[in-house]
Amino acid sequence: MRSALSHLELMLDRFKCNFDLKTKDLWSGKFTELKSKLEELEVQKCMHIAQHKWTALKEIPRVEALIFGAWNSLLECYSEVKKLAYGVLTIFGSTYSCEQAFSCINIIKSKVRSQLTNKNLESCLKLKTTSYKPALIQLSKGVQSQCSH
Repeated sequence: MRSALSHLELMLDRFKCNFDLKTKDLWSGKFTELKSKLEELEVQKCMHIAQHKWTALKEIPRVEALIFGAWNSLLECYSEVKKLAYGVLTIFGSTYSCEQAFSCINIIKSKVRSQLTNKNLESCLKLKTTSYKPALIQLSKGVQSQCSH
């Protein structure tokens, strides 16, 4: 029993040495760099807002792209850690999307409950939740009007 316990303690010490997250260059370098980039972006955003440079805000890289880029650049041996990070990073967005869709369904159902089929609901939901904006003027130019006889 004693040898098994000492063996486990030895394995734990080796495990701690391999995964010392504070001293590993991978963690301290990559994510410290990411943190400073994110802080720099926030300063740039604040400066643009203070100077009313609204179009310049669009040129600033998206925070999400930088965060996912940092996780994507990890070595493949950290694939399980990457999966966990992606799951945590996407929780809010996916929850928000589900809540938004559910809210849209409730609005649609209250307006046209008597005529609603699954296909109609699906079509209405697609229209409600996408940001598609048709070019109506361009589309109407392509339609030939019919004159009465």
